[in-house]
Amino acid sequence: MALMRCPACGNQVSSNATTCPQCGHPLKKGGGGLTFWGVVGAIIVAVIIISVVG
Repeated sequence: MALMRCPACGNQVSSNATTCPQCGHPLKKGGGGLTFWGVVGAIIVAVIIISVVG
């Protein structure tokens, strides 16, 4: 676990934190891309739909 500075208040926070515990500023952007399990889930849903329709 590394420490980094909050861009809003300068407080040192864990690199694993999603928000600064001092000021609440968001530190990580979420939902920006597909995760491995998101892709796997999409493939499973597509296979099920193709099996039902075809």
